[in-house]
This record gives sequence, structure tokens and C-alpha cells, in this order.
Amino acid sequence: MLRSAALRIHQFHQCGGARASLRLATRPRAPLLLRSLSSPVDAPLPPPADLSVEQALSTSRIVLDFVRLGVSGRRLDVIANHASQPVQERWTTAMQVLVAAQAHVAAAFGYAATAEGVMAYRQHLAVAARGAGPEKLEELKTYDREVWSEVLMRGFALAPRPMDAATARSFAGKVAAAASDATGALGDSLTADLAALPAGGDDQARAQAVLGVVQRAMATVQTELASDVGYAGDDGYVQLQVALIDHMADPAVMHATQA
Repeated sequence: MLRSAALRIHQFHQCGGARASLRLATRPRAPLLLRSLSSPVDAPLPPPADLSVEQALSTSRIVLDFVRLGVSGRRLDVIANHASQPVQERWTTAMQVLVAAQAHVAAAFGYAATAEGVMAYRQHLAVAARGAGPEKLEELKTYDREVWSEVLMRGFALAPRPMDAATARSFAGKVAAAASDATGALGDSLTADLAALPAGGDDQARAQAVLGVVQRAMATVQTELASDVGYAGDDGYVQLQVALIDHMADPAVMHATQA
């Protein structure tokens, strides 16, 4: 009898063990589940046609968090540690950091993580801001001011220096006039720099090189004229860029800077 009972117990454990093994074998493994969750869907979603005011607020908040708390802020800290580099190069790098943060946020809302995607996101953000009520618009402006304050403080150890609308219009007009003067020193220098670029090669690379030459020439003009409006030196150049951004919605400033 004892042997029979022992045999039944043994068979019961064997059967239970088999069922347990079967349950374990049929449970989804975490790596496979994670792989299935991270795999892209077959049909890509179309890009957004617009942004709601709430989406505009959310994206602006996240960009600020990236710059203030995330890796974007750490990259700005690196810029601050290379103060010996030319200020125009440091400013360009800071803008690249900010655009990268915007691209990551825009991608999470369905935009392509490309220059075109960021441009579409910014356009939709501007439209959403124009359609926002006074309170929401002020909230959006606050996020924008805080982002630029972080860029200045983390990347350059500077505080913003606002510029009034009349000064911004006057300065932008002077820059546009100098840029259009092909017979002056700027025109001669720009022509020489463009002529020095290597011929042939990849069209996209050459276009990027041309853009770099033009940007450096414009930066030189801005630096020369900045002292007239109280933004002298390297620090003034950086603060001037942010001050002008505050007025880019002004048609006079926009027209002058694009002339």
C-alpha cells in the first residue's frame, strides 16, 4: 500500500511538473514582447496637418525640459567649456542643439525627424499660437522665453537683453542694406570666399559650404553693426541674436532680415 501511494504521489508530481513546465513554456518572453512593441507598423502614419493649442503647449514644454533637464542641456554645457572658439561657431552649435531637441519632440508628434519636418512643426506651432487665446498665448511665449534663457545661460553664461521693436527694425534694416551692397567690403569679401570654394563635388555639400560662407559674412556684418545698438563684443553678438528672435513676427524685421 505504501509503495502504491508513493507511486501515485510520484505520478502526481510528474504530471504537475509537466503542467507547470507547459505554462512556463507558453508564457511570452519579455525580449520577444519588447521586440514586438518596438517594431514599426506596416503602414506609416501621415504627417500632421496642424497642431492644436494643447499640442503646441505640450511640445513647447517638452522642448524646454530637453534643454533644461536632458541631454540638450549637457550639450550646451560643452559649448560653455569651449569659450575660446569663435563666437559665431559656438552660436551655430547652440542652434544645432536646439533644432535637434525640436526634431526629437516633433518626431514624437508625427513629424519627420528632418529639416523639413522641423520646419513644418514650427509653422504649425506659429499657426497654433496665432489661434490661441490670450492666456494660452502668454503660456507659449513664456516657454519660448525660458528656452532661449536656458540656451544663453547654459551655453554662454549670459542673461537675455531684450530689444525694443523700433531698435530691432532699425538694426535689421541696416544689416539688410549692408548685405545688398555688392560693391562694398562685404561684397568683395563674400565674392572672394565663394570663389575660393572647390569646384565640382557633391551638390549638397557645395550648397552647404556656400551657405556657411554667407552665414559667416552676415555674422561679420552683424558684429560690426551690433555696437551701434549697445550689443558689442562676443557676448553682445549672442544676446543680439536672441533679442532679434523676439521680433521675428514683426513684418518689418522679417522683411529686412530676408532682403
